[in-house]
Amino acid sequence: MQKEYLIETRAVADEKGTLLNLKYYLIEEEQACSPLPLYRICIKKALSGNPEVEETESTPPVSDSESRARSLLSRLIQNAVTPVCLLEIVDDIMTQESGQAS
Repeated sequence: MQKEYLIETRAVADEKGTLLNLKYYLIEEEQACSPLPLYRICIKKALSGNPEVEETESTPPVSDSESRARSLLSRLIQNAVTPVCLLEIVDDIMTQESGQAS
C-alpha cells in the first residue's frame, strides 16, 4: 500500500514562456518484508491552458528515511525540476552523494 502526499505546487514558465503547473509529491510505500516504509518522489506537470492533461514521472524508492527524501524533494522544488528530467537529476544527486560518502 502507498500513500501520496502533495508537498508543493508551483507555476513556472518554460523556455517558450508557456506557464506550467508543477505538483511535487512524496510517496510512502509500505514494504511486505519490513515495518519501515520506503519513499519515492513524483512530479506531475500540466499546462495552465490544458490542466486535465498531465505528464507524470516518479522515481523508484530513493530512501527509507522520510527526512532524506524530503530534503531531496526540496532541492527538486527549489530548482523547478519537471517530470522529463526527474530520473536523470535524482540519479545524478544520489551518485554525487554516494561519491562523497566514500
